Order: sequence, then C-alpha cells, then structure tokens
Amino acid sequence: MAESQNKKDLAHARTKVSFNVKDMTNFLYQGAANVDQRRYIMDLVAKEPIFNKDDWGWLSHTDAVKRGIAMSTRLAELMMEHDLNDLDFATMMEAIDDTLPIVLHNGAFIPVITAQGTEEQIEKWIPPAQKFQIIGCYAQTELGHGSNLSCLETTATFIKETDEWEINSTTFTAAKWWIGGLGALCTHAVVQARLFIDGKDYGAHVFVVPLRSLDDHKPFPTVQVGDIGPKAYNGFNKMDNGFARFTKHRIPRENMLMRFSKVSRDGVFTKPPHAKLSYGSMVLLRSVLIKQMALYLSRATTVTTRYLTVRRQFNNPTTRNDADLNPGLETQVINYPMVQNRLFPMIAQAYALFAAGSVMMEMYINLMTSISTGNIDALAEVHAMSSALKSYCTTIGAAGTEESRKLMGGHGFSYFTGLAHLFASIVPSNTYEGDNYVLTQQMARYLLKEVKTARTSPEKVTPYSRYLLLALNKPAFERTTCAVARPEDWLKPEIQLAAFEHRCARLAFELSDAVDAAGADPANSKTWSDHNIECYRISHAHAQYTMVLWFIKAVKDAQDPAADEERRAEPASVKVLEILSNLHALHTIQTNLVDFVEDGYLSPAQCLSLRAQVKALVASLADDAIGLVDAFDHPDFLLNSALGASDGDAYKRLWEKAQTEPLNKREVCDGYEEYIRPLLKKHGDFKM
Repeated sequence: MAESQNKKDLAHARTKVSFNVKDMTNFLYQGAANVDQRRYIMDLVAKEPIFNKDDWGWLSHTDAVKRGIAMSTRLAELMMEHDLNDLDFATMMEAIDDTLPIVLHNGAFIPVITAQGTEEQIEKWIPPAQKFQIIGCYAQTELGHGSNLSCLETTATFIKETDEWEINSTTFTAAKWWIGGLGALCTHAVVQARLFIDGKDYGAHVFVVPLRSLDDHKPFPTVQVGDIGPKAYNGFNKMDNGFARFTKHRIPRENMLMRFSKVSRDGVFTKPPHAKLSYGSMVLLRSVLIKQMALYLSRATTVTTRYLTVRRQFNNPTTRNDADLNPGLETQVINYPMVQNRLFPMIAQAYALFAAGSVMMEMYINLMTSISTGNIDALAEVHAMSSALKSYCTTIGAAGTEESRKLMGGHGFSYFTGLAHLFASIVPSNTYEGDNYVLTQQMARYLLKEVKTARTSPEKVTPYSRYLLLALNKPAFERTTCAVARPEDWLKPEIQLAAFEHRCARLAFELSDAVDAAGADPANSKTWSDHNIECYRISHAHAQYTMVLWFIKAVKDAQDPAADEERRAEPASVKVLEILSNLHALHTIQTNLVDFVEDGYLSPAQCLSLRAQVKALVASLADDAIGLVDAFDHPDFLLNSALGASDGDAYKRLWEKAQTEPLNKREVCDGYEEYIRPLLKKHGDFKM
C-alpha cells in the first residue's frame, strides 16, 4: 500500500505543475545544448563501475583515499578518451559527487600556471599536465597560517650562484597543510612562498615545485610529504588532503611563475603592475564555489521536496489535501504551511544561486581577458565581489542543506537520504578559500575605498557600488523611507532594490564614519579588528543585494526577445520565476529585518505587509514545488538518495538500503561470543 501510494503521490504532484519543466531546465543551464551535454557526462560517469556509490558509507579513511586515487585515474582516462574540456571536467566532478585527489589539478594547478606563467612556462608545464604526465595541486595554506599571505612562513630564497630557488619550511608550522591532492597523488605543486633576494622579503609569490619522482613516486629527499588524516563529518573522505615540509629544496629560477613579477638571472626583482594580481587563482576558486552552492542546495531541496510529497503524517482537516485522493489518508507533509515556509524560500535561494553563479563566472572570465591585455581596472571589484559572495553563498548552502535534512524528520538522519554526504561536502567550504568571517573584510575594505571615492570623485564609483551615492546628502538620505503603500508594492523590483541599496549605503557609511572616528587603519589589525562585526554585516548585505539584483536581471532577460536565446524562457516559466525572485528578495529582507527598520526606513505597517506577502508567495508555489526541483535535472545516480529518488518509492528504497548494512550479513552479529553471550550468561540461563 505505502509503496504504490508513494509513487501515486509524486506522480499526481507532477500533474499540477503550471510550467514546462524542460523549458525551466533549459533556462537554468542556459540552453538545451548545455542540458544535453550535462546529461551525456552524467550518464558517462554513471556507467563506470569505479564510480558506484553503494559502499561509500562503509569505507575507512585509508580505503576511501585509495578509492579516490582509483577514481581520479579513471576520470583522467575518460577526459583523454572522450576529449573532454574543463566544463566537462566540472560536470564529471559534479556527477562523481566527491572531491577527488585530482580535482585541484584541473581546478587550480593548470589555471594558476595559465594565468600567472609566461608563454614559455605555459608551454613547458601545461601540455604534460593536460596529458597527466604530471599531476599538480595548489599549496597555499600552512599549518600555522591560512588566508594571510603576507605572513606565510614558507620561503623561497634566490641562490645566485646556482640560479635556483631554495624552498624552505622555516619551522614545522610552515609545513603546507590541508592541500588537496598532496597527501598521495600529486607529483608537483604550485606553492605560495615568500620571496627573498639578498635578505630582502618581496612577499608571497608562486612557484612550480616538484614533489615526487616521476620514476617511482617517492618524495624527493628534501621534501617530507603525507596525508593529514580523516576530516570532520567524513567530509572530503576520498581527498588526500596533505602536508609538505621543505628542507632547502632546490628548484630552477624559471620555476617561479613570471607573467607579472619577475626575477632576472642576476637577482633583479621586477614587481607586478598591481599588488593583487596573484589573487586570480583565489578569485577563480571562489567564483566556482558560488555555482557549486547552487548545485548543492538544489540537490538538497530536490530530495526534501520529493520526500515530503510522499511522506504523510497526521490528518489535519484545515490543511490542503487533494480532493481526488483517498480522504482517509494522512496529510502530505509538504502541505503543512510551516513546512512550506521553511522549504520554498530555499528553493528560491537555489534559483538565485544559479543566476549569481553565472554572473560571477562571467565577471571572472572578463577579468582574466582584461588582465591578459594589461587592463587591471576590474581586479579590485571582482576580488571583493567573489570574496563577499563566497562567504555568503557557502553560508546559506550549508545552512540550507542542514535545514533540508531537518525538514525530513527522523528519516532525514539516515545516511541513505544522500544529504549526510552532501552536507559533509558543503561544510568545509565555509572555511577553505577563505574563512567566511575573515573573508568579509575584503568587501568591507573595498567599500571603504569606494566611500572615499564617492565623496571626492563620485563619477568614478564602480557600478555595483553606485548605491553609495544615495548617502552623500546625509540629511536627505536619513529622511528617505520605503515607498511601499500597498502590500502588492512589495512585488515591484525597483522597490525591492531600493530597500537593499538603502541598507547597503547606510551600513557602508556607518562603517566608514566609525573607522574614521576611531582612527582605525584596515592595514593595522589592532585597530581594524574592532570593526570586524560591522565588516561582516556590510559584506553580507552587499552580497544579498547583488544576489537579488542578478536574479531580477535573469528573470528580465528570460522574457526579453532581444536577450540571448539560451537565457530566455516561456511565459509560464517566467511567471513562476517572478514569484521565486520576489520570494527570494522579500524573504531575505524578512530574515534581516533589523537592518531595514533600525533607521526607520521601514514602518511597522510595512513590516506586517512584508510578512503577509512572503506567506502569500510561499502558498502560491505549492503546486509548482515538484516541478521546480525536477527542473534542476539531477539524476538518481547523482542524488544517491533512497528518499529523494525520482519515482517516489521512498520506503521500499530505504528498506533495501538498510539490508546492505554489513552488520546484517550474518545472522548473529560479530561480537556476540566475545561480549553479548558472556553478559547474558553471567548469572545463569533465563528461561523464556
């Protein structure tokens, strides 16, 4: 009964969807061609036995790393066999659904050399890297230091006599640490180290450093390298996060990447045109993370929405039930308003993340194109934007996945939901590529400079900071209030954006005034740290503003005949996208309401109408929830979820998964003779 009813519930939910799911999928992935290619890659991975996920829950750390190496090898082979590109590689990693030792080879090692190497260095290193004759990683973080490049302890000292660099870990805390691929797989690393010439420190630079012999894979005598051990939540279990400690390890002078900074044979240092050009690799990784959070949160909400559609609990006569189904059935959990108000805004967030991920990657690509021609004008803004969005998006990605699990009740705690593995993959993103709290200082510092520009040369303020001009006339700004007169006014994009812009401008100028009043210097950690809480507020406020702005623009493009075809959608899809955009914007205001009311911008009546509008938007999505998550187009192989599979047969799948538990392979469990029997017989036999 339960199994057939589960399938009926999910199938019936799909009949009520108001839009063409295929059209929505094409919109999300920017064209049918991209959807087809993604499905092709997903199917390619699913057919490979090495990528089967059935035993993942039982693997020890050592076994998992070995599996990760085997999976990395097959991944490399598939790349070459099918002549796949970098986008295909990213899709393969999405389908494999685990972070493998090889991921930073394509994700950082090759891009860093391509971006920061000379033409000669690219010609030397990239062809063998593409053929996997060498395998690399990106080594920045140390045991004692992470994001603070200026205080890294690893040194690269120029030895004029031999025209070499001497890479040295000055103390044990200088050991490179947490480096993906370093523990077992990689032969080379691009290493961030402080450059010294004749005793002078020229700051952090990047060097291509051989680690292991290409003949027998043994570490070189001057390199101590290994795995750092298991991680929290079994996250990144197949990734060999490693350490490396260098003892006067010699490499040629040409192994310093010299597209921007240069060191001549006689030891003359030429500085780069911009001090932060080396940040390109971090901008790339942070930009990728934003799109990755879209994929992660969309998977979590897919599993949860499907399960809550087939899960029935209690019988609430006041809660909406489908009249054509058996009235004696319990209520579908997804029909409870509290559940909808927790779940549907996260679906809207996932859609907003898709839009943000696309724009952020476009910004990165445009930046790299500009840098290649010598134009670095956009570097500061893109670096700050990627920092702010990385912090905010990974925060909501992790929080949303955990909330999705909690929405599923008791069964949500099972590994077989697929969410435990997903959560373990997401949580580390709150720390790597910049701690989410520390990272917000990047956007804050950028906005402080923009405030000064606004006050002196307002025409030079960058596009995404132009809201600062609103606050130049302080008396007029302080009198500004929200223009909402009727509840439906909240659905106007211009009113939504005005609210976010007002909030951002106020917080930026308040931070600027506080820093000036205290005589604080962003370069002085002692005075600057007092303002870090305010940095967090303005950074996340700016990230939320751009997320709302980009989602609104994506919906506008979807209905614009002049927009690129792959960005357009059918009218029925656009109608639902508008609801999602409105819900995303208004729910974000609602969850951060204190920032919008503390200066009187919103009135109590406007707050009440805002909450009412959020509830109405949530309720309006009830029939479309299943279609919205189906449009994410995640195959069952990727979801790996007993409760979130596309056919809805949740309980049967969960039962079958439990039977695979190794404890169940024997009629009497291991340990009975050693422990259970002696306890039971300690005081003699008991007759039942």
